[in-house]
Amino acid sequence: MGKLILCSGKRTDRPYVIPATGHRIYSIEELCYYIYNNIFSIDETLFTDSLVDWIGTELRLISRAEKLELSLKQGADYKTLLAVVMCSSDYYTEHEIKKLLATVDDIRTMPPAKRWFIKANSFLKRNLYAEAAAQYGRLLISEEAVDLTPRDYGDVLHNQAIAALNIYGLERALDLFMQAYERNHREETLRQYLYTLWLAEGGRQAFDEKTANNQISEELREDIVLRMEQLSRDARLCKDMDEIYMLKNLNNSGKIEEVREKCEKMIYGWIDEMRVGAWHR
Repeated sequence: MGKLILCSGKRTDRPYVIPATGHRIYSIEELCYYIYNNIFSIDETLFTDSLVDWIGTELRLISRAEKLELSLKQGADYKTLLAVVMCSSDYYTEHEIKKLLATVDDIRTMPPAKRWFIKANSFLKRNLYAEAAAQYGRLLISEEAVDLTPRDYGDVLHNQAIAALNIYGLERALDLFMQAYERNHREETLRQYLYTLWLAEGGRQAFDEKTANNQISEELREDIVLRMEQLSRDARLCKDMDEIYMLKNLNNSGKIEEVREKCEKMIYGWIDEMRVGAWHR
């Protein structure tokens, strides 16, 4: 789960799988950690009969499971259910649990659109791109979207572009970044649009054309050029090192002729790249 969790309670070999995300939980400490770090993306639906059964059967926390079951039957509110689980271990202090419950109050007083946006962002931060994209998409076509300012609407599109980049690729993200920048006018959105433009099918040529025909500061343009060229050199170096290690293995195997041919190919490739680089300058 991204952090070493010290468990004083039982750790089961039969994990509980969080239905919404597929996370596997093996102990009460891990369950508390999951709740604490995903409070913006969970709600009452986390507390199911199957979770109660798992706590009692697998973790042997019989009294805690019974208390949670009774709370559910009595229609206890969300904060009460959270407290029952969070107080099942000593992983978080009383102060931390009270802070968590106060966060729940803050969430409940947020405008629905903001709450929805934060929930989608929590998916994005955990690299759950499909879930994040779905949440952003629903928000943008929902009735709550009328409460978004143009800048907020653009921020939603910006994050949706990041999710789309990881799901569908460059072209879809490129369009979303442009729509986002037209609304929020943030430099970071413009920067991400230009990075994506550079990497898309048009490459450096498309980037040069776009930056020449638009009012983009020379400082921003040069910063992007320097960064992308450095990344290209780093990527090429990694590829070259892989080829060099391959040549070393071939040489150790006695395949001298094959080594010579591949060396010549690499050298001529470097020469061609230098010629192209000099031509672009």
